[in-house]
Amino acid sequence: MSSATRRVSYCRLCASSCGVLLDIQDGRITRVLGDSEHPISQGYTCPKGRRAGDLAHGPQRLRTSLRREAGTFAPVEAATATAEIAHRLRAIADRHGPDAVALFTGTQHNFAALTPPMARAWFRGTGSHKLFSTMTIDQSAKWVVADRMGRYLGGRQRFEDADVWLLAGTNPLVSANGGDGDGAVVHNPAAALRAAEARGLRLIVVDPRRTETAAMADLHLAPRPGTDAVLFAGLLRVILTERLHDAAFCARFAAELPLLTAAVAPATPALVEKRCGVVPDELRAAARLFARGPRGMATTGTGVCMGPHSNLAEHLVTALNVVCGRFRRAGEPADRRSVLTRWQDVRAEVAGPAPADGFRSRIGGIRAIRGELPSGILADEILEPGPDRVRALIVSGGNPAAALPDRAGARRALGALELLVCVDPVLSATARLAHYVIAPATMYERADHTAIMEPFFPRPFAQYTPAILEPPPGVLEDWRFFFDLAVAAGQPVKFAGRILDPAAPPSAEELLAMTTERGRVPFADLVAAPHGYPVPADTATVAPGTGDERLRLLPADVAAELRAALAAPAVAPGYPFLLTVRRIREAINSTGIGVEGLVPDGAGAAALHPDDLAALGLADGARAQLRSPTGQVRVTVRADRSVARGTVTMTHAFDGPGSRGGAVNALTSTTAGTQAINAMPTLTAVPVAVTRMREEHPR
Repeated sequence: MSSATRRVSYCRLCASSCGVLLDIQDGRITRVLGDSEHPISQGYTCPKGRRAGDLAHGPQRLRTSLRREAGTFAPVEAATATAEIAHRLRAIADRHGPDAVALFTGTQHNFAALTPPMARAWFRGTGSHKLFSTMTIDQSAKWVVADRMGRYLGGRQRFEDADVWLLAGTNPLVSANGGDGDGAVVHNPAAALRAAEARGLRLIVVDPRRTETAAMADLHLAPRPGTDAVLFAGLLRVILTERLHDAAFCARFAAELPLLTAAVAPATPALVEKRCGVVPDELRAAARLFARGPRGMATTGTGVCMGPHSNLAEHLVTALNVVCGRFRRAGEPADRRSVLTRWQDVRAEVAGPAPADGFRSRIGGIRAIRGELPSGILADEILEPGPDRVRALIVSGGNPAAALPDRAGARRALGALELLVCVDPVLSATARLAHYVIAPATMYERADHTAIMEPFFPRPFAQYTPAILEPPPGVLEDWRFFFDLAVAAGQPVKFAGRILDPAAPPSAEELLAMTTERGRVPFADLVAAPHGYPVPADTATVAPGTGDERLRLLPADVAAELRAALAAPAVAPGYPFLLTVRRIREAINSTGIGVEGLVPDGAGAAALHPDDLAALGLADGARAQLRSPTGQVRVTVRADRSVARGTVTMTHAFDGPGSRGGAVNALTSTTAGTQAINAMPTLTAVPVAVTRMREEHPR
């Protein structure tokens, strides 16, 4: 046995990118510690990050690629699999056209600097329009708002110097993500919040449950699940009727303020109390606290973007920021966090709404947003007849079988594909349905840098890490699979502005260097800074604007959505509870759930208020059935006083073995409450019934 060595790196399980120290012995991670010399995370790590050794070396880790043969999987060389996949893709595209081929990218796809650009390079070469991702199944409302309202180009105010902050539908003490690329509570979240409150920040949390973050708030608004849009309309009404808005900013940069004022007029404190359960004094206090700031923003998470009226709710939150003028003005310091990526000068002006053009799916005429089709229509794209029906799907770093609504329909669609390929280090629920599973290197087996994560850092910072571990001989890096796939298909590979030579494949380090060529830190200097490279603040400022575009506060379709949301809510007879989703520290979506001993017992249970359990005649730990209008699932129930009465909460994307948990997506559908623009279904605040199950006996 060799002696242990300690190596410096950073974690790539989530956007936090925490600095870590890895103890390595005999080629294996024996311990993970936080890096106290890391300028951003300062020694913090989370439970899943500290179990990186299990992710790399555990029994669930794939050490070779797999090919389905006669209903089972057999090992296959990655090069052989890639050649066969390229041949089958070419045959499908030749018969049915390029749009019969699709790509789905998941959360883990985005935490490797080289994988997204190389996957896009391959995808562009196919000529297909069928690109999907997890973004369009959890927070695509943010894209919809930017397209309908427009974008202010001077930059957003930041958490680090805010006086007030409103977090809605997010629990950063668990998820480590409380913002929209504004650095809000991403790194060492509990310490970051305590430090912010010590300097005077006032925190408002909007969440139906008394979450870990809500417990630290100065003011916690706990609306009934699914009533966010009404609550935000009520906050706007208070601000506008009491003239607490930033009149100068609105006069220069906003349009339709009188229309918005009239449209939210029906959202009186009395109506908000009736619909949301938030008393008038709390509503007014929150509106006044936020409006008087004077600095700080309202930001949202999946709790808002996955709920009913999600596009409207996100629009109204953005309108809160606009009417209160929470953006950087000409002459203020520019938010220059780009270090490895290209810096573009910012101006105090507006880019108007995006035209509603581009590729449209035959499924409902839904159009692509930012080049992506909504994942809510992926199953229909596969199953519905048509000349461009998706017949081949590559899944990179995602698990759509666990993430997509209508679990049975999603699995039926995935099973109907002529070719399903998963790039995944474990046999996930999706990978188990695949024809090929490409086993990739795990995070400490690849070189990387933080270019993609720059928007999440609280100040300009970058870090490089070499590969720390030698990968098993049967795996390859994710980016290399897409490069080899493009080469096998005879496609040119354009990367970082140049065509790569297929006869002389570049190394990961060479590609990483290419992606930093327009940054402000030489790659060699980055490599020489093992604990990361903090960049001193500079003197860049927001330039005066020259355009005359305005942010649209109330387009006609938003006005119609607001009228509908303020009308009497739909009633679901026979479903007295509302299901909301939550996250756990020990996993990110479905990643980590299969690691033995990582996820706590009961993490997959359905949590209810103790009084609701008593009224149902259920004991803590009992088995029950949850039933929605479109599905049902068996669960273990547990008592949780942080959950409001009338609410059931379950862990998001949980579908793990041995936990007696239930898959939330078995209770959701692709049609209930679906948004018109982005086909976003309702994935939280889902009506459900809870019933006792008879005692289960093993067969």
